[in-house]
Amino acid sequence: MVNNFTKKIFFYCCPPSPPESKKTVYQHTIVCLAEGLKSLGIPFYADRNFWQIAPDGKEYLFKHDPKVTPDDCSIVILHTAWFTYGNPIPEKLFHAKRNYITVYFESEADAKHAWKPEFRQFDFIFRTHYNRRFRYPNNFHPWAFGLSNRILRETEILPSFSERNRKLVVNFRLGHPIRKAIQEEFLPRLQTVLPIDDTVDSAKVPPTDPYAYLQWVQTDRRHYPKYYKRLRESAACACFGGLLINPWPLDAFGPSNLWDRIVNKFLGTFDSKPRRIMNWESWRFWEAMAAGCVAFHVDFDKYGVCLPVMPENWRHYIGIDLENMQAAIDRLAEEPEILEKISLEGRQWALEHYSPVPTAVRFLETVSGAPSTPKPMHVES
Repeated sequence: MVNNFTKKIFFYCCPPSPPESKKTVYQHTIVCLAEGLKSLGIPFYADRNFWQIAPDGKEYLFKHDPKVTPDDCSIVILHTAWFTYGNPIPEKLFHAKRNYITVYFESEADAKHAWKPEFRQFDFIFRTHYNRRFRYPNNFHPWAFGLSNRILRETEILPSFSERNRKLVVNFRLGHPIRKAIQEEFLPRLQTVLPIDDTVDSAKVPPTDPYAYLQWVQTDRRHYPKYYKRLRESAACACFGGLLINPWPLDAFGPSNLWDRIVNKFLGTFDSKPRRIMNWESWRFWEAMAAGCVAFHVDFDKYGVCLPVMPENWRHYIGIDLENMQAAIDRLAEEPEILEKISLEGRQWALEHYSPVPTAVRFLETVSGAPSTPKPMHVES
């Protein structure tokens, strides 16, 4: 199907926030998708020129052509940023005579837009932070931040693992409940087997290199060359984020009323199933993977994380059981050589499944209904 796909795709995009803005909206998922589509030779257009390729500003990834409208295309795509900036659903997007598929990429932790009734009109909603123990509307599908060409460029040339500093990079900027627990309970004990580098680049000091500055602006202050250098030169990185909630209610962000939420939350305290993680998706996870820097996160399987293609714990990453953190520390002490194996296999897994081209292929297979496409996992009983 992908090899024969020649129809046009249309994106609605938002300009990046100026550096002084308090908003930090970054349309990473559609950038990754567009880079994959471009490599596959599939034509796509946008409502504006967006995402400069180089500092000279002469070429854009997303190009506006006034002659091409959504009705000239087979797929029309919006990203969370469109609504974060206060834009309404584009006029006549869902008009009765349309011949295109409508797609929405939801990257916010709470999916506050995607739960609204009018979003049931989208044919597909691709949701990062997807958890298989939540109950979602039928048009939701699991997705991932994944890897962009920007990340791949920063991690293209890597030292051998033996040349790396045997340290764990920890550069948390925002406070998350899971990060707090990790910093208080896990990291002090881990330091006995894996020293910590807690250097954090200031978000107020932009890079001076023109290319790096462009990416710093376009990613809303998420691009730091010195950070990538630490990843390339270090053995591992702490990629934790999010918070845990009880197994109930299943529709944690759904339309259930306040009383239902209170009752379900109370009942959830007696549920023996593991708690679920929310807001778990992590830039650091993908950046570390690409850099061959072993990613530490929670145990994805235990806490319900759902990706289109799942990594294997202790093969592609190190997933921590928050109820038994010492087990991971003991294993690292007994098998210090395992970090190198995970470094190699984790990077290969990420490149194989989440670089731009496989991301674009997965997207096209999903919207076409190809039987080989991973489907959203059912809610566990």
